[in-house]
Amino acid sequence: MEPRDDLTEDQKKAYAANEADFDGLEKQLRSFDETANARLTATARRFDPDAQYCYRCPCDQYEGIEHRCARDTCGHSRISHHGFI
Repeated sequence: MEPRDDLTEDQKKAYAANEADFDGLEKQLRSFDETANARLTATARRFDPDAQYCYRCPCDQYEGIEHRCARDTCGHSRISHHGFI
């Protein structure tokens, strides 16, 4: 993708504000991920660090390509699983 030189100042400001918001959200999600991992590690419920296990239930691997886990026993969102943040 090539840089866009035809953006208005308002459009540039809108993109900059969006970038800042998403950067903040990503930092917050990483913090939640670290906290959730620490909780599971403290209770010996930590799984394979390369797996996409759920933080909300004992689902041991994310399944499916949709926004929610397709496992019958899970059904939580993608961001509720380790490995998606």
